[in-house]
Amino acid sequence: MVDQDRLKEVKNATIQLFTPLWQSNFNKNKRDIARCPGVNTLKDKFKNIPCVIVGAGPSLDKNIKYLHAAKDRTLIISCDAALKTLLSNSITPSLVINLDPQEYVVDFFKGLDTRGLTLVASTVIHPSVLKMWYGRIIFYNKYAPDIPLFKQIQAVANEVGTLTPGGSVLSVAYDLSFKIGANPITFIGQDLSYSSGNVYTREIIHKEENLSSIYEKQKENIVSEMDIFGSDIPTIKSMSVTKQWLEWAK
Repeated sequence: MVDQDRLKEVKNATIQLFTPLWQSNFNKNKRDIARCPGVNTLKDKFKNIPCVIVGAGPSLDKNIKYLHAAKDRTLIISCDAALKTLLSNSITPSLVINLDPQEYVVDFFKGLDTRGLTLVASTVIHPSVLKMWYGRIIFYNKYAPDIPLFKQIQAVANEVGTLTPGGSVLSVAYDLSFKIGANPITFIGQDLSYSSGNVYTREIIHKEENLSSIYEKQKENIVSEMDIFGSDIPTIKSMSVTKQWLEWAK
């Protein structure tokens, strides 16, 4: 069952924190948005093609070996934070997807050759990320009709098309996989808690962060969810919202 109070709490906190940055980023990105294709151009382009959505959770390190067998027969959609891990393991994703509007996203791509890669980017992505990406860029608008700014952006750039956020980049990647017609859809590295004691895949930045530091910084946002084995496990509210969103979307 969807926890409406938790959904509302996370959404209100996100709006309050990011609205000025969303507006600033969009204003600076308008020229790039005008010259690049929108996500609408991908509709049904990969109909009935198997798809793997790759997250940057610690389980990616354990399971990435399975991608090698599938990489030439599968559409691979990587979240931005997982790209370095994939490339360091000789796996080139079909699409890389972004949601976060903050400047630190540039760290995910530092030292990487992004030529020949395709970034599916929010229209409110930080402009610094666009400047360092050398491959193809496809834009999307965040579908959030209850957020006035996104309604305004969609009206201005309606031809771009939309993807629906739901707590994390995972939800946007999932929506994208449906829009392009992929089937079946599989997840790897999509940890929605910190049950292993690690925070991210080994290649990711923020290596100074560990479970203790995350819980300390997020202590106001720690909640309990049931894991796949039926046990209660601590997680953060945004991950809990993503879990609820996926249960709704399926």
